[in-house]
Amino acid sequence: MQFEKINIRELLTIAILGAVNILAVFHGYNELAMSISSGLVGYLGGREARRDNNGIR
Repeated sequence: MQFEKINIRELLTIAILGAVNILAVFHGYNELAMSISSGLVGYLGGREARRDNNGIR
C-alpha cells in the first residue's frame, strides 16, 4: 500500500477554511459560510481532478 505525501499548503488551506467556516456559522454570517463551503468543495474537487489527470492514485 502506497501513501501519498502530505502537502502542507493544502492541509493548511483545508484546516483554515474549515475553521473560518465554523466561526462564520457561529457568528451568524450564513452567506459567508455558504460561500466558503462552496469554495472549499470546489477546491477539493479540483484537487481530485488534477490528481486523476496526472495518473496519481
